[in-house]
Amino acid sequence: YTERPLTQVVIIAQAPDGSEPLTWSIDDVAAGGGRAEVQYNFTLPDDAAGSLTFPPAEAQFADQTEPAASEPFVTYVGTAVPIGAIQGTGDRSPYVAQTLTAEGLVTAVFPDLGGFWLQSVVADADPATSEGLFVLADVVPADLAVGDLVRINGRVRESSGQTALVPAGETAVSILSTGNALPAPAAYDPPADPADALVYKEALEGMLVTVPGTAVIVAPTTQYGEYAYILQKWAINAVARIEDVGYLLFADDGSNVAHADAATLPYTVAKGDLIDNLTGPLAYTFDNYKIEPVITPTVTAAERPLPTFAPAGPDEITIATFNVENLFDAADPNPASPPKPTPSQYEARLNKAAEAILALGAPTIIGLQEVENIGVLEDLAAMAQLADYDYQPVLIEGFDSRGIDVGYLVRGDVASVDGFSSHPGPNELTSRPPLVLTTTVQLASGPQTITLINNHFLSLSAGEEATEPQRAAQAAWNVTLVEQILAGNPSAQVVVLGDLNSFYQTLPLDTLQAGGLRHVFEFALAAGEELPYTYIFEGKTQALDHILLTEGLFARVTAVTPLHIDADYPLADPADTSARHVSDHDPLVVRLSFP
Repeated sequence: YTERPLTQVVIIAQAPDGSEPLTWSIDDVAAGGGRAEVQYNFTLPDDAAGSLTFPPAEAQFADQTEPAASEPFVTYVGTAVPIGAIQGTGDRSPYVAQTLTAEGLVTAVFPDLGGFWLQSVVADADPATSEGLFVLADVVPADLAVGDLVRINGRVRESSGQTALVPAGETAVSILSTGNALPAPAAYDPPADPADALVYKEALEGMLVTVPGTAVIVAPTTQYGEYAYILQKWAINAVARIEDVGYLLFADDGSNVAHADAATLPYTVAKGDLIDNLTGPLAYTFDNYKIEPVITPTVTAAERPLPTFAPAGPDEITIATFNVENLFDAADPNPASPPKPTPSQYEARLNKAAEAILALGAPTIIGLQEVENIGVLEDLAAMAQLADYDYQPVLIEGFDSRGIDVGYLVRGDVASVDGFSSHPGPNELTSRPPLVLTTTVQLASGPQTITLINNHFLSLSAGEEATEPQRAAQAAWNVTLVEQILAGNPSAQVVVLGDLNSFYQTLPLDTLQAGGLRHVFEFALAAGEELPYTYIFEGKTQALDHILLTEGLFARVTAVTPLHIDADYPLADPADTSARHVSDHDPLVVRLSFP
């Protein structure tokens, strides 16, 4: 792509056997993308095998002092390209988009993942190249079994970052022998440094690996059958969102199924459980390396009674925020996801939610998110466990496409609902408008009137950076509402709460705090506690649910607790009627004292 032609071009190519180089002379190559191509044939004996490296070819030009050189070219002689060569030393195969033949032992077959894994019979001498490879097959041959030695002709591709071989048709897989012994699994123990760990894991991608010794579960089984763990030697039982460590590891359930509950999972684990004998090929999907177990590992369940929060005393008010995750009734309309519950499933969800409220000590006021309608709150308030508290439901329909709204339950035995209103904000700021509620609570020390603003900010599903400006604007709208309330009553006691889909010390929370509100986490941190969490995502703890108070209310805080009845636990067992995992968010509750 030079501006003028290249003249008197000389191309020199060296054969791999060290014979005399071949030379071509070309008068000129046209400017602006001209091309000259030369070729030669190199013939090998019939019994040749192994690899051949062709030294770089060189092009010299009459009017340039520096010649141009190609990369060395490696080709393989024999029936197949070695798996280590297909994997290469980087995070992408050097053979992407090329069709070739590979051979290896079948180490694992997972039809629900759409394929199986191969591993080299004889490893190469390069520790940077993996000896395992995923075969992405529309149809896994019915007669294929672990221990088969197979030959596959197919096209190499990077499937979401995982190197894979796609067979070229139904007859592309040939079984050469059966019942072969598998290679010993490699010990899977990445270093702490995240960059070093990525290199370590890439060199094992697709290989049969095993976790050496016991590991502790730091994130429970999700709806996708995945969980996170850390080897006990690191003496770590949780990883926070802001931490980046190489020893945070993952396992999957060997399928692409999204599970509705624990009934369809082979086994589940909860945060704090111990796990042994975790062995399988190391896959790379959805931006994480994870073991696909070939045997059911040994799980030692931790002794973990469900936590509770003490009820409010005669001079106390307790306030909770609780995302109850898609609390829909059994009637139409119902969104496409999740499926409409049966009447018995709906009753079971209500029962678990009522048990969760009891575990929270029957808070004076509960701000709820992801409730379908006022009827659902009325059904929840009518549950037998809650009858003594005379909970008053409050909800105004918003505009969310899935029909989820924010609402309240206020204990009618000690408080009255003085008024409530919805505030969508300017320019279609939110489809789930903040719901403002004023309530008066009768305490032994006298009545206390509190105004609350319940929110469910924009989801993080499109990415934190892309969505944060809108959440910051929603936070600013809450500040405006607080200012309007205080303008009418400077001594008003105001609470902003909800699933804010934002992390502590990020712009939306900073906006609320800059507006004069105090976060209840400030109380916890001042007491020397670790940053509370209400959610676990991809193995890391984080807080999405928040409570902020005006200064006078903050001075009355005596306790702050995220009640870990959800985030630490796997998908619920349909037979479990307890509060365990009624949602994917933990409720957050604060105690205020008015002596």
